[in-house]
Amino acid sequence: MSGLDLPPLGGYDLNRFTRELRAALPGLQGREGVEPTAPEGPSLVRSPSPSFASSLADAIENVQSLQDETAQKTRGLALGEDVEIHDVLVAAGKSEVAFNLMLEVRNKLMDAWDRLSRSVS
Repeated sequence: MSGLDLPPLGGYDLNRFTRELRAALPGLQGREGVEPTAPEGPSLVRSPSPSFASSLADAIENVQSLQDETAQKTRGLALGEDVEIHDVLVAAGKSEVAFNLMLEVRNKLMDAWDRLSRSVS
């Protein structure tokens, strides 16, 4: 996609992407409450961090909100509402970058899962 092309109004189906990712990585399901524990010692203090699955779900929701914002601004521009074209282009660029990052993360996760599957067999 060049810098001036707008994404289609239909957008990407992140719900399908999420379902496929959860189906491909069943080890992530049911791990919400699992938190890393800090080693014993007075100087080592760790705050509880969110689980990987919840971080991934938050990232997917963020990508979805960026795509919704792009669709809303594109629709507003097409309907003649008070929307500047540069706002539409900036929103489309953010959405594209976020989605491409999410795809790369998915590809890395799938590659890691394949490697783990082969090493267990």
